[in-house]
Amino acid sequence: MLWAAMAMAVAAFAASGDGQTAGDSARVHRIELEGVSGLILHTNRFLTGRNPEVRTMNHAAVVRLKYAFMPPEESMEARLYKGAYQGVGLSLHDFNAQLGTPVSLYLFQGATVKTLAPRLALNYEWDFGLTYGWKPYDRERNPFNAVIGSHMTAYIDVGFYLRWMLSRQWDVNLGATITHYSNGNTAMPNGGLNVAGAKLSVAYYINRKAQADGKPAMTAPHEKGWHADITLYGAWKKKGVDTSEGAYAIPGTFGVAGLNFNPMYSLNPWLNLGGSVDMQYDHGANIDIDEDALRKPYWAGTEANIHIPSWHRQVALGLSARAEFVMPIFTINFGIGHNLINNRTTDMRGFYEVLALKIALARRLYLHIGYSLYDFYYPNNLMLGVGYRINLKKNKTQTER
Repeated sequence: MLWAAMAMAVAAFAASGDGQTAGDSARVHRIELEGVSGLILHTNRFLTGRNPEVRTMNHAAVVRLKYAFMPPEESMEARLYKGAYQGVGLSLHDFNAQLGTPVSLYLFQGATVKTLAPRLALNYEWDFGLTYGWKPYDRERNPFNAVIGSHMTAYIDVGFYLRWMLSRQWDVNLGATITHYSNGNTAMPNGGLNVAGAKLSVAYYINRKAQADGKPAMTAPHEKGWHADITLYGAWKKKGVDTSEGAYAIPGTFGVAGLNFNPMYSLNPWLNLGGSVDMQYDHGANIDIDEDALRKPYWAGTEANIHIPSWHRQVALGLSARAEFVMPIFTINFGIGHNLINNRTTDMRGFYEVLALKIALARRLYLHIGYSLYDFYYPNNLMLGVGYRINLKKNKTQTER
């Protein structure tokens, strides 16, 4: 359901006009074939030899097929967002047999960071989607896998690369990427898998003009000012607790619901700065278990041994500082905050961090896909929801790029 919503958002944008041209014929289309040779980062004993093969896992290879579209080259959008493209990709991953050969389906976006020469540029790209087909933890068949605990995980990739324009139709790209796979604490174990890699790809373009990238900067109007985003989200999570007997997973899943009020100032077309009032109810927060019951041979996590606090100890209200990187369709929101209510309880103290992707569905409506951590380390929960933007007073200025 989550992937279908993201795919519908991209399809709707691709089918719509951008207000600058009479039709889609002037859009630039991009088809890319990419190979990545990677190295697994050893963050878990399962990867360094605590597995049935008693071997260190290093191998990670990926083949990616991607389609992207770009705005017409003389459009206002192309002036503001140099070299920007967005699209849909399909990847096949090859790992050690104990991890599997999963497949990823994802959205991605990239753009030019710096033009180095008329036909050479430094670009960035991020990918976000779902990976399916893992060989996850199983008590009987795969008991040592503390890295992947579910058949499906989130897929996040960030990279930088050099783009060499061979001709009007062809590019060659060479760069580096880092990839993270995680189920967002929706299943246990959730150690996560991290991979660093080198990539090489070729891209074919339709409708691209044979023009140099070193053209003089162009001006475009930009409206500075305030807006406020209101986001309503929910999720589910697994819960583990640390005791004197070790770490234990509590049976069942726990619901999460939240509301963010996020005023932001649009500094330029690519950057928003502001803050957020964050309210969240977490049914898995501040749970205790009876440690005496853990010592029994057949403890099964019965309700009598699990102590769920009253609802007011599971509600948090916090303030966070926020920054947003803005591009066509997609906005990446990052925040660091601290709770004002229940900030002395076990699961709500310290600082919390939010990383979210906002996908434009309409002029003011967006899809929100985020993840929350505590103290930059402890996984908290997913943030799956929708939001609405309220535009406040703005002043139009001229922006150069």
